[in-house]
Amino acid sequence: MKTIDLNVKTREAGSKIAEDLRRHGFVPANFYAYGVENINVYAKALDLRTIVYTSHKPLVNLHIDDNSEPKKCIVKEIVFDPVTEQITHIDFLGLVENHTLITELPIVLKGTPEGIRLGGKLQQVLHKIKIKTTPEFLSDSIEIDISQLEIGKSVYVRDIQREGWKISLPPDTMICSLKFVRQAAS
Repeated sequence: MKTIDLNVKTREAGSKIAEDLRRHGFVPANFYAYGVENINVYAKALDLRTIVYTSHKPLVNLHIDDNSEPKKCIVKEIVFDPVTEQITHIDFLGLVENHTLITELPIVLKGTPEGIRLGGKLQQVLHKIKIKTTPEFLSDSIEIDISQLEIGKSVYVRDIQREGWKISLPPDTMICSLKFVRQAAS
């Protein structure tokens, strides 16, 4: 699993303080974990780009005030401004050993299906899946090898079961399928 280091500073709570931070190029954030008091922090907006704008869900080593042991966490929620699309707030969820967490992982399809060469069209219906797991089984994405997928066949949730995961969707939920596409008459 990819790990990214991020330096943050502690801050006071309050909307006026948060607005002032945003005006100066920072993003207010919160760190919370099971059995630990919440910590209000902020980070440089530019530093968050490697965490937010990625196809995977990375593990984050959060360095608070540069002097503490890094806290292992994942991004739980990101809030964007609806007009400017700038990040306005971010929540980090601390990982506690043997404590279950619920997170959403992106689905990454790997390979080129056999059926594409025969005129098939791949349709991905599901792009993310919510799972319940513990930190030791956590992954940054769900990779599915579709190189052997044939025309008329599909991949379902039941095909991606992993040790230590409980998927919140029914097993017969379709992830992707390979359909035959008719050619237009010349």
